[in-house]
Amino acid sequence: MGNVIITGANRGIGRALLSKYASNGWNIWACIRKENKKLEEILIDIQSTYHVWIKPIYFDLKDGDQIKHGMKEIFSSKQSIDALVNNAAVGNYDLFQRVSVDQARDIFEINFFAPYQIMQYVLRKMVNQKSGSIINVSSIASLDANQGDSIYGASKAAMNILTKDIAAEMGQFGIRINAVAPGPVDTDLLKSIYIPKLRKESVVENSAFSRLGTTDEIANLIYFLSTDQSSFINGEIIRIDGGRK
Repeated sequence: MGNVIITGANRGIGRALLSKYASNGWNIWACIRKENKKLEEILIDIQSTYHVWIKPIYFDLKDGDQIKHGMKEIFSSKQSIDALVNNAAVGNYDLFQRVSVDQARDIFEINFFAPYQIMQYVLRKMVNQKSGSIINVSSIASLDANQGDSIYGASKAAMNILTKDIAAEMGQFGIRINAVAPGPVDTDLLKSIYIPKLRKESVVENSAFSRLGTTDEIANLIYFLSTDQSSFINGEIIRIDGGRK
């Protein structure tokens, strides 16, 4: 079906994306921060099950030189890049006054500047192809005001407007850029960042379904935005949160 770059492919939504794309016949560059033998075994199993190739690409999102090297490794394959999913991110839940400027910079480095840099590289390829779809994983924290989400939400809000602006620029080349904004999803990130400080019930109480979302539900929407079935969707920030009460 195509070739896709997925960042943060080692767990949570990223892991669900691996199975979703592979099961639909896509080849994958799975971008991961460091070597992980257990994950590599999983990648081999997915490859053999769905008869696709999955190549792990290692780089730290806080290191611009590593990102550049990783992108060069992808480009060296001479394959088309049909989709990019900027999924990797770090969370933060703390009151604004407790977040240092250095902590805020680290969050923006990973959640905003790293995907910014990756998109600049990938768009060169997509412009030459005259095709491609980019999906940025945002958050409802970028759309709603919530205590404790100021810095994380700001980093994702910055990604939202960047998504819209790039979409306006790239449409002439047949390239679409959209973002998805999940609500609380049952992932290790949520459990490590939010659950220790909030009751689980308080995390889900605003959802009409009164439950957490699943990684597969988010992956389904992201995959849809990669395909021609979403060919007239561009520059959108799509909420996926089970409906807010």
